[in-house]
Amino acid sequence: MLWRVVLVVAGLSLIAFGVGRHARHDACATARQDALSIGLHHTPASAAPDVAARLTADCRDTAVLSEGVAALLRARQTAPALRLAQTAVRREPDGRNGWIALSWVRRDLGDRAGSARALGRARRLDPVGLRG
Repeated sequence: MLWRVVLVVAGLSLIAFGVGRHARHDACATARQDALSIGLHHTPASAAPDVAARLTADCRDTAVLSEGVAALLRARQTAPALRLAQTAVRREPDGRNGWIALSWVRRDLGDRAGSARALGRARRLDPVGLRG
């Protein structure tokens, strides 16, 4: 009898975990779509800070955060883009995507030296993929 209770509790825990994970995936997909909408000027740029916060909270993949940076920069939303790029670099310091995104933001802010440093870091992490 005790084993049945343990198995039922374990099964319910797995279901709850799966439902929660699925909800986070959906929230990330929605935030990603909203960032693209801002970048395409279909959604007001004033929504950028909220979308950036949702991307940070709901999306684990730094490539998704970097896509968000690109979309927000297209809408000239550098402050939220900078926060996203910094989050990507913090989450994956040895991944090139966050460093590339940070170089884009630094360039848009007029920080040529900071942009070059971030791009240099990305090149050191992926010398084959980022030649030149």
